[in-house]
Amino acid sequence: MLHILLHSPYKISIKSLLSLSSETDDLVCIQDGVILGIKNNIYFKKIHFFFKIIYFLEDDLYARGLYKFILKSDKIIDYNCFVKLTAKHKKSITW
Repeated sequence: MLHILLHSPYKISIKSLLSLSSETDDLVCIQDGVILGIKNNIYFKKIHFFFKIIYFLEDDLYARGLYKFILKSDKIIDYNCFVKLTAKHKKSITW
């Protein structure tokens, strides 16, 4: 399943996100969801434990002035990669 984090991690139920996640799932952060990737975010370690790679939409990072604050261990993607992730998964859920 593809998890699309659309809202700030401070405004969703992280517990629910994690309980509905499996090892084969991917997480992509878009819009205000890119806040998750800021260094020292309190939710980042919890979520990164379940998702080995967390994807961040590049345009949304730039739009919020956060590009330089994102941990480089994760993957910054463009819209083409986002479309490929949606095609890879039969199901998705938006948070």
